[in-house]
Amino acid sequence: MALQVAEGDETPIAYGTEQQDSVRFPESPGSPGSPELPDSSSFIDVSAPSFRFDDRRLRAARAEGQLLDCVYGPVVCDHATVGRLLRQPTLVHDPWRQLRCSGVTDHAIGSWFASLLIFSRAEDHDALRQSMRPLLRGPAFDPSFAAAQALAATAELDGECEFVADVADSIVLAQAARLLDIDGETYREIAQPVQDLALIHRLMPLETLAQAKAAVEQVQDFLGRLARREGVLAAERTDWTRSRMSLLIGFEPYRLALGQMVAVLADHPRAWSAAADDETIAESAVRELLRWMPTAPIQIRFTERPLTLADRTLEPGRPVLLCAVQANRDAEPDGDIYRPLRVPSRPHLSFGAGLHYCIGATASERQLAAVLCALAARFRVPELTGEVRWGPPSGVQGPVEVPVRLTRRPRASWKDGPCPSL
Repeated sequence: MALQVAEGDETPIAYGTEQQDSVRFPESPGSPGSPELPDSSSFIDVSAPSFRFDDRRLRAARAEGQLLDCVYGPVVCDHATVGRLLRQPTLVHDPWRQLRCSGVTDHAIGSWFASLLIFSRAEDHDALRQSMRPLLRGPAFDPSFAAAQALAATAELDGECEFVADVADSIVLAQAARLLDIDGETYREIAQPVQDLALIHRLMPLETLAQAKAAVEQVQDFLGRLARREGVLAAERTDWTRSRMSLLIGFEPYRLALGQMVAVLADHPRAWSAAADDETIAESAVRELLRWMPTAPIQIRFTERPLTLADRTLEPGRPVLLCAVQANRDAEPDGDIYRPLRVPSRPHLSFGAGLHYCIGATASERQLAAVLCALAARFRVPELTGEVRWGPPSGVQGPVEVPVRLTRRPRASWKDGPCPSL
């Protein structure tokens, strides 16, 4: 059931990068510390470590076409409304207000955050996407390279491992190093700081502020030195750095999706086994995984004009949380169930929609499918050997520990190369 949405016609307010030098960290109604608290009957605590976006209250709100509330603002769950709001030009990204929702007022973090592709607009947005496209077509994002790295990371593996640390991290390190045209050991200098950048997308608690700020400084300094080494002209250095920074950040949800893929398919042995010889099955299993449990479970937007959702009107500058998990599940009759061979009824919204649709969406799906093909060809169905540990619920989400046993197939039944034609 879709929510009723109506929009006012007041003049849009300034937002985003245009305001960074004049208006810093505006107050955001509904942010932590606001005296205006939502009704407890509809309140969900999305920052609680145990919270998951497949929560039964969110499922009920989705089914009834209702809003829920969190400390940041209303949460929208149904597919039709989330898809429409993602495309609505007056419901916008606002990095400064998004950080303010977590109580963050550090201008160094704000300036960096606002420079990312996701927050750019108009000509700046188009120029940045154009500069990133050749990189996405390069060897770092070639599915065959991803598959080769999966095989290299598991060359000596036959038994128990912690998949994220022992396999996924190695795949990501090799691909990120290839993106920057450096060796893996050199990239290790910023591998952890790049992961820490995801803290800024997680509606982070203030205790992680110093860690996030240090990560920003380390990665910016590293890319600056690399740009000078590569002879990038000073006039081009900002765009060079922004494009690579935006792509590097994308490796964190990819790393978490690799762990999630193994954890989920451990319960779907037929799909895992079939993916060894059929790349279309691998592609289907990955597409369904991204629908069922996206690594970006919510997307935050801010109103430029008064916006009516259901029975309430939001004033300009108010946050709205769009829940991709529930919207994706609303798109299918049995959407709460993971079905590896599902033929989608409607497109999932895990990568957003409209102007800010994720530029790396296709590359991510193809790489994950290539890795699945390679691992399924080498190993029998994974066996979980302990509890899968999940990271924080908001922002970029996924399993941070996947204890698993990977047992090799008989030598004659697995391939040393990636699936063809991916």
